[in-house]
Amino acid sequence: MSYGHYTSQAGMMSIISSETLWATNIKYLNDEHEFQHALDLINNIIPNTNFTPENADYKKYLKYIESINKKIENFDDYKSESVFTISFTTETDLLSQWRGYCSENNGFCIEYNIDEVFEEAKKSYGEVHLLECVYGEKEKESQLKALLNKHWFKYSAANSEGDKKSVIDELSIDLMLLASHFKHPSFSEECEKRVVVVLEYAPDNDLKFREGQFSIVPYIELPAPRKLISKIIIGPTSNKKLSARSLEMLLERKFGVPTWMGGPDVEISNTPYRTW
Repeated sequence: MSYGHYTSQAGMMSIISSETLWATNIKYLNDEHEFQHALDLINNIIPNTNFTPENADYKKYLKYIESINKKIENFDDYKSESVFTISFTTETDLLSQWRGYCSENNGFCIEYNIDEVFEEAKKSYGEVHLLECVYGEKEKESQLKALLNKHWFKYSAANSEGDKKSVIDELSIDLMLLASHFKHPSFSEECEKRVVVVLEYAPDNDLKFREGQFSIVPYIELPAPRKLISKIIIGPTSNKKLSARSLEMLLERKFGVPTWMGGPDVEISNTPYRTW
């Protein structure tokens, strides 16, 4: 299925030329509260338990909760530095996305077959996930509780401290993955999917940096052959005709054939042009 990736004019030109996409470290996404939102949900759920001091496993459960809390404390400092993500959406002509990603009226939405992008990423990185964002609070709570319960049974059955540590380490990764695609309900119109890469240790040649609005932003490159692009939508602009022709010229140069013979389709946004 085709999903769109919103980007600026400079971003679109870079993607077409380099045949790569940038997966940003989760702590440096446009919505700086996103990762913390997921951690807050985890912290709110963990204390809610039916275990009482009379339960035979009560002390073991307290140790389990203590171990989880220590892991979560590390998430916000260093552990989350290993999680990189890139977003795609089924909504390829959405006003809020144009405003958020292309505020200077020079944006594009590049449509890919997201499954093929996912397969390409798996060729370069060991742990890659394709995840649909979750917006509803009840669904988030349900998934978190299911994950905590699953690992509790593993933890309670573990016989050695080493085995218990392995369970907590596994849970830690699973919690980070949930945090990587849990979003605030106010973003539900985006209908987003994400490719998420987990790098325990990012080799020097994998980790890159770019300028951000408030800080330097760490990212990694994902292979994205231009042949995977099915369509490019030009965002709201004051001169649609010129914008379309210049994009067609770029595509003709990069794909080596006239646009009517091959390459991605070119469309123009139906969203009215305006100065935001």
